[in-house]
Amino acid sequence: MSFIRRIPIPMSALALATASLGNLLLPYSSAIRAVCGVVAAVLALLVLARIAFDFSGVRKELENPAVMAVFPAFFMALMLLATYLKPYAAAPAQALWMGALVVQLLVAVVFAYRFIGSFKLAQVLPGWFLVFVGFVVGSVTSPAFGAQSVGRVLLYAGLIGYVGVLAAVVYRMVKVGDLPEPALPTVAIFAAPPSLCLVGYLAVTPAKQAGVVYALLAIAAASLVYVLTRLPRILKTRFYPTYAALTFPFVISAIALKQSNVILAKTAAGSFIPKAAIMAMDGLATVMVLYVLVRYVMFLLAPVAEKAPEPAPATA
Repeated sequence: MSFIRRIPIPMSALALATASLGNLLLPYSSAIRAVCGVVAAVLALLVLARIAFDFSGVRKELENPAVMAVFPAFFMALMLLATYLKPYAAAPAQALWMGALVVQLLVAVVFAYRFIGSFKLAQVLPGWFLVFVGFVVGSVTSPAFGAQSVGRVLLYAGLIGYVGVLAAVVYRMVKVGDLPEPALPTVAIFAAPPSLCLVGYLAVTPAKQAGVVYALLAIAAASLVYVLTRLPRILKTRFYPTYAALTFPFVISAIALKQSNVILAKTAAGSFIPKAAIMAMDGLATVMVLYVLVRYVMFLLAPVAEKAPEPAPATA
């Protein structure tokens, strides 16, 4: 039971990234995708066990807006895992996908009620992107369940959420200053929303516009460059559960780049994206997921007497 209590809610983001990594690496090997799916499912089940057997502890933890902001990653991971399950059990997979989407939207409503109603600028963190943009994973996965119309609604809502949260987070960092060390890894989440929206756009839009692809790709590239400039400092910090935030942004950025290359290659101008850049992003995403996975295994298997790192604080 002590092991279960040590499982951090932010580990959900690692499950999400591992499931996403399987899709990214599918062109290289279907076996690698299967392994990623199994690992992601194990991680998700561990988080589910924590929720089931330590519900009071989880409930208390979710009172911290920094923790509740990353909680949607759990449901994002379930939506992706539903696509893994579909070839073997279509009806349960669709039920899992729909259930995860509905609960994630409910979490967004509860979060808005709790923390926007009593707004405090210092509580605004990059994790808010997961609350108000993360459900675009529903757009990305909607074609697997014939729900592109739902996916389009989620995409438009996510784009609006991205603009709003981006303004709030940038303003917070200018006025309040940099994030406290435990929350510093969540800076990487800056790179996720534009790439996620781009992949969602490519998934649910019948007539894809090159201009939209270029615009979202440019924003995604700028966001990724910013995160890469912050990465050396982040990696110098001690391990925190928020290290899980260092995974999905790189994976979804790699997926967005690869899919954009396919679409742009069909235009008259052709694609400008070098193959080397695509392979480099695939490598970076893989390395980051494996690195954080190893750090998590070391953390979870460390002696119980060792004091676990504190969760990211609610305020700076």
